Amino acid sequence: MKKLLFVAALCCISKLGVSQEKTQELSKTIAKEEYCMVLASSKLLSTKVNIAVDFGQEWSFWKDKRSLKDDNGKKLEFDSVIDALNYMSSQGWEFVNAYALTTSGQNVLHYVMKRNLTPPVESEIK
Repeated sequence: MKKLLFVAALCCISKLGVSQEKTQELSKTIAKEEYCMVLASSKLLSTKVNIAVDFGQEWSFWKDKRSLKDDNGKKLEFDSVIDALNYMSSQGWEFVNAYALTTSGQNVLHYVMKRNLTPPVESEIK
C-alpha cells in the first residue's frame, strides 16, 4: 500500500513540474505592438471635447503629460472624438476597442488603440 501511495505521489509531483510554463520578462525590445488609451469627455459649456491620451506613463495632477501637443509644444484641441481618432490614425494608431464609464455624472469614453512597432535594426541592438 505504501508503494502504491509513493508511486501516486511521484506521478503527481512529476505532472506538476511538467505543467509549469516558463514566463518571459516583458521588454519593449521584443514587443511587436504598443497600446494607448484615448480618454474623451465633453468640455463644460463648449461643443469641443477634452482629449487625454494614456501611453502608460506616470500621471501627475500638476503636470499635464496626457494631453497631445504639436511640434511647438502647444496643446492640441479637437472638435469631436472622431477628430481625435482621425489624428491618432494619422500617427499610425489603430482602433481596438471602446467603452464608456460614468464618473461624477459625466460619461468618459475610453478608446483602446494599438500600433505595430518596427523591429530594431541590428546596429541599434548593440
